[in-house]
Amino acid sequence: MKNKNMQMNLKRMAQRSAFFLAMALGTSAFADVYWNNNNGTAPGGDRNWANAANWIGGLPSAPGAGSAIVKPWYTTATYPIVSTTGNTANQIYIDANASLDIVGGGGLSATDLVTGIYGNSGMVTVSGGSLNLSGYLNMGAGGFDGDVSISGGTIETINLTFNAASGSTLDLSGIGSFVAPTAGNLSNIGYWINSSHNITAYGGAAGWSINQDTTTRPGYVILTAVAVPEPSTLAMVGLSLGIFGLARRRS
Repeated sequence: MKNKNMQMNLKRMAQRSAFFLAMALGTSAFADVYWNNNNGTAPGGDRNWANAANWIGGLPSAPGAGSAIVKPWYTTATYPIVSTTGNTANQIYIDANASLDIVGGGGLSATDLVTGIYGNSGMVTVSGGSLNLSGYLNMGAGGFDGDVSISGGTIETINLTFNAASGSTLDLSGIGSFVAPTAGNLSNIGYWINSSHNITAYGGAAGWSINQDTTTRPGYVILTAVAVPEPSTLAMVGLSLGIFGLARRRS
């Protein structure tokens, strides 16, 4: 009986050891990588997201890379520009005062992008190219500001969320567009546009609004900034239609 109990205890210990070893290996296999750039003066450094010299721990797309943390290590830090295609990452965290630019010709795919979690983030700017997220665009996650501006190109994500305490905004201008599935997002998007004003056009400037297109790509909503006609223009259109209708009745 004692031998049987001893064998069972040894078996449990072996199972526990294997579990903790697997946990340790799993942790080490997915180590976070950190943006490391001192005004572009680090050896081989620049602002290119795809340059391994700009990262501590290797590129975010390297096998075994964990989350990509964009944070200011220096008072003269500069932040990444995505200008080439094929860039990938797991989760991306934009730390306090840090920023990210995606420009024409740039493509970045990740699971999630998180702003405003450790402090007020700088701007995530998409002026061209594309940002594709298979999970969340999570804005102001820690209750801090973390704004996103799309003036060109596209952000496409499966889910969008705002921390109501953060005051973060997703702003559209120019030919920029935001795309998400209608399921699980459409009613929230309507609220964020019309009630909480977390989604804006041209920073909420008069004469602009957000267009919600749910027909061009079935199952998805495409957001763009559109000009709102002046009241005088609408009045002239109404008058023209009235005159046209009167002329038709007389004929």
